[in-house]
Amino acid sequence: MSVSLFFQILANGLMAGGMYALVASGLTLTLGVMKIFNFAQGHFYMLGAFLTFAVTVALGLPYPVALLAALLSMALLGVLFYFGLIHRPMAQGFFTTMLITVFFAQIISQVSLLTFAEQQKAVPAVVPGSFSIGEVTFIYGKLLVIGCAIVIMLALYYFMKTKIGTAMKAAAENREVASLQGINATQIFWVTMAVGCGLSGIGGAIIAPVLGCQLVMGQNIFMRCLLVLMVGGMGSMSGALIAGFLVGIVESFAFQFVGSLNLIVILVCVGILMYFRPGGLLGQPLPVPGE
Repeated sequence: MSVSLFFQILANGLMAGGMYALVASGLTLTLGVMKIFNFAQGHFYMLGAFLTFAVTVALGLPYPVALLAALLSMALLGVLFYFGLIHRPMAQGFFTTMLITVFFAQIISQVSLLTFAEQQKAVPAVVPGSFSIGEVTFIYGKLLVIGCAIVIMLALYYFMKTKIGTAMKAAAENREVASLQGINATQIFWVTMAVGCGLSGIGGAIIAPVLGCQLVMGQNIFMRCLLVLMVGGMGSMSGALIAGFLVGIVESFAFQFVGSLNLIVILVCVGILMYFRPGGLLGQPLPVPGE
């Protein structure tokens, strides 16, 4: 393997890993704080990508406007999702809310199919072209994706150190104790849902100029995010970030050697890890909610 090919594969892995880390962080956040496994998480990612297409292509607005629109729109949709379908049934337990997220994901899929059809949509490149260092060629668009993902994850890191972020972590540790300390659970829950869905939305907006928009992209990234959660550890934000990049890099190199069988390579690696560390790299095995 040449040096040029190695760095190209590595760049592809970091780009994919950045998206996995963003979406998996949102999924981990809602799971840890709200005890809700959001099966619609990947669909917010898909909607963010298609919204970017609508803003930049259909409306002709600048790409930064599309980024902001994807973030705010998906965060708002997450809040509406919480108050409309999640808030009241939360008292019924984990599996009830999980089925509701499956139901909502199917609604998004069917509405998206009617709206966008099955054709892939292309978003113009934000920064076209590439540059070379020796034999290694770097594509500006992929570097922009990696850079944006890192900036957003840093922003998430500092957000979790704010008063609201600290309250979210307290609710994740022990909801009853957090309530006794005066933490408003409803407020924390809708903020958590907004942040989790917003992360997926802006992730879709970031990747759209590089990979385009298609209906299956939400399902594909959700499947990878399940693996990311298993590797990083359920409920571990740090684990989701590390595992996201790790899964992306392994997937990229595996594709170079075994092609479309790369997912099997990841599944084998995850299976081996689960055998020796059932809780993942940084997490602990979670009990079945309600037991």
